[in-house]
Amino acid sequence: MPACRLLSCLALALLSACATSGPPATSAADAQAFERAAQQDSMRSECDWNVRYAPVAPEDASVAQLQAIATARLAALQLAPAWTLSMPGGAAHAFTESEQDRAGLQLLLSIVLPAMERYPAGVFARTGLRHVVLVKDLSVEGQRRLAMPAPEIDSVVYADNLLAALCPSGMELRVHHEYYHFIEYRLFNDFYYRDPAWLALNPPGTAYGQGGATAYGKGFQNLGHPQPGLVSLYGAYGPEEDKAEVFGWMMTPAYALRLERWTAFDPALLAKREKLREVLGTLADSY
Repeated sequence: MPACRLLSCLALALLSACATSGPPATSAADAQAFERAAQQDSMRSECDWNVRYAPVAPEDASVAQLQAIATARLAALQLAPAWTLSMPGGAAHAFTESEQDRAGLQLLLSIVLPAMERYPAGVFARTGLRHVVLVKDLSVEGQRRLAMPAPEIDSVVYADNLLAALCPSGMELRVHHEYYHFIEYRLFNDFYYRDPAWLALNPPGTAYGQGGATAYGKGFQNLGHPQPGLVSLYGAYGPEEDKAEVFGWMMTPAYALRLERWTAFDPALLAKREKLREVLGTLADSY
């Protein structure tokens, strides 16, 4: 069986097991888009397809019911959902009551809500996060995205862009990764701050690339621990991505155990993980 077809079958089987999606797409265009998304998922090589995220509601729940659940659970975190996106350079669509949208929102919430509930009390208020934007068909300057920080509107944005084709735990990693970019901006007023304390943790000879945007559109695979001091290949694209990647792996249960194993023999990576634990603890303690 060709690799791309196998990826699609795996994703469809996962959805069936989780009971979080509607029937498979029937049009040829939808099927091709689904398969293309599966092929382009940068986390597929590091995915544990056995990881499951429980539905947040019965399979037949309406979009309105799903939105009410999200509103209540986020309110407990002192956050509020937003169902549309309005900001320069960003575009997205709102969920409708279609069967496809109900399934997409169910899957998105099954990952995003428990991810946000992993944080200590006070972290969101301390960083000024007020809204979680939940949309579909997100793009930034015309580039398809699954998530993005939006500190200018006190938000992080998460999207169902054929999410059913992707590694579920990889999507959770993105939830934390993008929130760390938000944290970094609030700490330093800069997404790309070259933190000297962080750079000092790198092994000699560590060199970064030209930023995370240069990884897009190349069939990039985010392999884990490619060299000492780096948790992932994407982390090599810039110190801002290095920080966000360590944070994402640290906060995502499906990836945290691998990070734990690597830190046992990689002192630089251990120091980076401990540095970000300190940041998270300071944000929570200072609330």
